[in-house]
Amino acid sequence: MSDDNQWYAPVEPKRSAVLDWGNNLLRATLLFGVLAVAVAMFATPYLERSSARIAAERSNPGIDFMTTASTPQQRAAYTMRRSVLQNSPNAVCIIHANGTRTGDCSR
Repeated sequence: MSDDNQWYAPVEPKRSAVLDWGNNLLRATLLFGVLAVAVAMFATPYLERSSARIAAERSNPGIDFMTTASTPQQRAAYTMRRSVLQNSPNAVCIIHANGTRTGDCSR
């Protein structure tokens, strides 16, 4: 009689489906959290370099800021005039605050 031996076997507790679902949800959450941290660690330096490159391309007006920053500032007031009546389309007349004129101020 083999049934006599089963009386002494340990009884395994019954597991509920809700408990299994909760454990699986916890595992999935941990998995996605670890993946998000890993992607953030590798993507951050790449995106920082590419965003600096894009910003430099879009906002570069063709000025060397090191050279421009090292020149002394001039606080003189002046007016620049260009006219279609001047001899050359690129001619510029500069009128300084004291009234003197420089450049192509023929008209």
